[in-house]
Amino acid sequence: MSDNILKLILSIGLCLGAGIAGSFFTISSIPTWYATLNKPILSPPNWVFGPVWTTLYIMMGVALYLVWTSKSKVKQNALNLFFVQLGLNALWSII
Repeated sequence: MSDNILKLILSIGLCLGAGIAGSFFTISSIPTWYATLNKPILSPPNWVFGPVWTTLYIMMGVALYLVWTSKSKVKQNALNLFFVQLGLNALWSII
């Protein structure tokens, strides 16, 4: 397997893993707390959130891959910021 393909798979897997980790703390609240909220009429149905969040985490993984494989002088700074936001994203569900 090519080094770049492995980096892409790792990048997407890491981001999906962060999303899955965060979801462990919210999944039990969806049928109880979230279902009781007074939501606007244009609020999407619950089944939409899974595919949308999965797509977002995949796109975050692609972004991580693009930064990871870039030749930019500020690549390390970008990676550091990316991992800070990914960690905060996963922690948001806990907070």
